[in-house]
Amino acid sequence: MSEQNVKDHLKVIVNYPAAKKPFEQERASRSETVGMLKSSALKAFGLTEGESGGNTHTYTFFHEKTPLENLGETLGQVAGHAPTLVLKLSQQVTQG
Repeated sequence: MSEQNVKDHLKVIVNYPAAKKPFEQERASRSETVGMLKSSALKAFGLTEGESGGNTHTYTFFHEKTPLENLGETLGQVAGHAPTLVLKLSQQVTQG
């Protein structure tokens, strides 16, 4: 792998406590947004945001203990110079 590919891509691991295994992307683009990754991760885990049974389900990524609320932020901005980005996906349920 060339040095340029290493700079443009990173490994992403998303842990979701209810899943048997994490969602992983070996070569995620550093320019991919948090929102794009969230969409892919929710699909991989079979999750959907929105209302269900009178409750509202939302999902938030956490990097270390910090919630990632800006869905336009890039993975490169979140990861910095790290070659691997590890995130936790957390579910919030709001009763209707």
